[in-house]
Amino acid sequence: MAGDPTKANLWTDADVYVSFDLSATLPADASTPFGPEWHLVGLLDGDEGFPENREEDSDDKFAWGGILVRTSRNHFKLTKSFTALEDNETVRRLVWPGSTETKIKVPVPEKCKVAFETREGEKVRRLGTSLYAECSLDGDHGENETDLESATIVATIFPNAQKELFDRQATPLLESISVTPSTLSVAATEIGAVVATATYSDETTSDVTANCTWSSSDPTKATVTAGFITGIAAGTSTVTASYLGETDTVAVTVTA
Repeated sequence: MAGDPTKANLWTDADVYVSFDLSATLPADASTPFGPEWHLVGLLDGDEGFPENREEDSDDKFAWGGILVRTSRNHFKLTKSFTALEDNETVRRLVWPGSTETKIKVPVPEKCKVAFETREGEKVRRLGTSLYAECSLDGDHGENETDLESATIVATIFPNAQKELFDRQATPLLESISVTPSTLSVAATEIGAVVATATYSDETTSDVTANCTWSSSDPTKATVTAGFITGIAAGTSTVTASYLGETDTVAVTVTA
C-alpha cells in the first residue's frame, strides 16, 4: 500500500470557540491558548463532528455538437456545523440570540467569529473565520429522558474581500531529530554531553534533549541520562535518542 500513514489524521479531541467581538483575532499560533475575548462552547458531540456543506450554482455551456466548453460558477456558500452538549451562556446566545435569562425572543442570528480546533496528541489544527459567521439552530432542540440535551448549530461562513473563508493554524509536524556530536569519546568515569535537536515541517528547530528517551546499546560500557553520557568501562556503545517516533544515534568510545 502506497502512502504516508503519518499524514492520516484521526482527531481525538476538539473544541469550538466563539467571539462576539468582530475585532477578535486568533492567537499567535496553534500552541497559544485563546484569549478572554473568545468563549468556549463546551462539550461537543464527537460522533457528529464538524460537518461541512458547500453550495454553489453552476451552469454548463455547450458548443454545437454537445461539447462542454465552459462552466460558470457563482453563489458559493459554506456552512460548518457542531453539536453542543452543554447549556451554558455561550450556547444559549447562539441558540436564542437577543434573548435574556428571563425572556425568550424571536431569534435573529448575530455576527460572530468562530474558531474550530481539533487535536490529536501533539497535533493541533485551527480554522478561524476570516471575516465572521452567523450561527443558528439546525433542526429541533428539546429535552427527553433518554438522550442528552443537545443543540446542533450551523455556522454560515462569510468570506472577506479577498474571498478568504478561514485563517488556518496548525502545529508544525516533526520531521526528524539530530543528535550532536554524532561521535563522542569519554574516559571511564567521565561524563560527556550531547544535544538532540528537532526539525519541523515549517523549518523551525528546537532543543528536545530533555524530552527524548535515551538508551545505550551496551550499558556496561556507557550509560546515558537526558543527553549526559557516562563512561563505565573501555569499549564502545551506541547511544540512541528517540522522540515522537524519530531517532538518531551517537557512536560512543570509552577510553581507559
